[in-house]
Amino acid sequence: MQPGRADVAEVRLQRLVVGTGDRTLAADLHPRLTVIGGLEPASREALVGELLDCLAGHRPGVHLELELGGRELAVFRPAGGRHRVIDTGSVEDVTAAHVGADGQIDLFASVGVDRTLARRTMRFGREDLVVRSESDAWVARLARADQEDLWETAMRCRAAEHLLEQAAAGGLTADDAPVVQQIEERHAALVEATDTYERIRLIALTISTVGALGAVGMLDLQGKLGAIPFVLVALAGAVLALRYRRAVDEASRAEREVLRRVGADDYTTFHYERVSALLDTDRERRRFMQAVGDHRRAMGAWESVAGPVPLGFALEHERVIRRAAAGEPGTVEGPAPTWIEDGDGAELASVVRSRLDAVRALTSGPDVLPLVVDDAFEGIHPDLTPGLLRLLAARTTDQQVIVVTADDAVVAWARDHLAEGGDVAIVEPTITVDVEGAGTGVTV
Repeated sequence: MQPGRADVAEVRLQRLVVGTGDRTLAADLHPRLTVIGGLEPASREALVGELLDCLAGHRPGVHLELELGGRELAVFRPAGGRHRVIDTGSVEDVTAAHVGADGQIDLFASVGVDRTLARRTMRFGREDLVVRSESDAWVARLARADQEDLWETAMRCRAAEHLLEQAAAGGLTADDAPVVQQIEERHAALVEATDTYERIRLIALTISTVGALGAVGMLDLQGKLGAIPFVLVALAGAVLALRYRRAVDEASRAEREVLRRVGADDYTTFHYERVSALLDTDRERRRFMQAVGDHRRAMGAWESVAGPVPLGFALEHERVIRRAAAGEPGTVEGPAPTWIEDGDGAELASVVRSRLDAVRALTSGPDVLPLVVDDAFEGIHPDLTPGLLRLLAARTTDQQVIVVTADDAVVAWARDHLAEGGDVAIVEPTITVDVEGAGTGVTV
């Protein structure tokens, strides 16, 4: 599909509502360019995940309004109720036309797109903004690898991702697996450190007690000099207990850090709200954790074959890599936009345009999926960011772009673009907290 085709009918996300427990996050999205700022890191990561998953999956509480195929649709996923897709124009239930092979709502399937590939391609993060020199190096590295082994391993990784998503309940995906595994590992380390501390504490208490009693006895018999060894024994017991107590504190701090990334206050909250509430039976939980392990082993095999090259890069550039391995010449990129200077700016612009085209190429029909930019310009020279944002804005005439950022400079550019009459919405999502049945709006 080429840019500018007359039969293009974009998939436009209009409104996303995510409810988790007593909290509800809502974001209204511009049909062309939306810049979302003002979120804490954990909330930002969660919102990016929901933007990628809202078209599919069956996580309760994720509701979506969108335009698809020229129709206004609303996706309702109530907790404890039937999930439905409603044509809001005709008020008709059109769920049957938008389900995947598993019988769940999957708007990716209804436009003929593989969900896993779509999620990977639609998300454009900092690690995807690879200049041509690094991209060429990655292509060359993969071209030198054994091609049969390389692509067989890549397919195993994709299969592992599919199995993981099939095993996951409530919308957990392959992207959640490393976090889930890390939380479990951190919690196991905390439990082990706590158990060790309790054992050592009893020993240390005994040592301190014996030392204190000995010091008191020797103080009466031999004076201060005779009591010193026993005082040292008592202190050694206390130091031993403090040392192991510090290990518990460090393990607890490490667990809190990874829990904070998913917005959980403690392990119990995570376990019940993010895992147990989603995995209804022990059998499902074991199935999910086995899928997590299989996925981790598959990715380990990929790293041994491909080194630091991301799997997503290889899958997106498979044709180029195979051509390079066969000794065929590569493709030539088009010219950079006139507002971006030669050098790194031109190469970065080429990467952005390539990703926009890759998203367009996902669908064989007229529907074009949106691009979700996840703070992709973090760390690049600030003089280059405005040009790349203008490039994105120019392409939104027939392709929706959603930028989620923590960069104040990106939000400032959006304000300037809006003041100049540009088609952009600046969004700070509203989180509503239900306090004893009363909704309280809090803008984050």
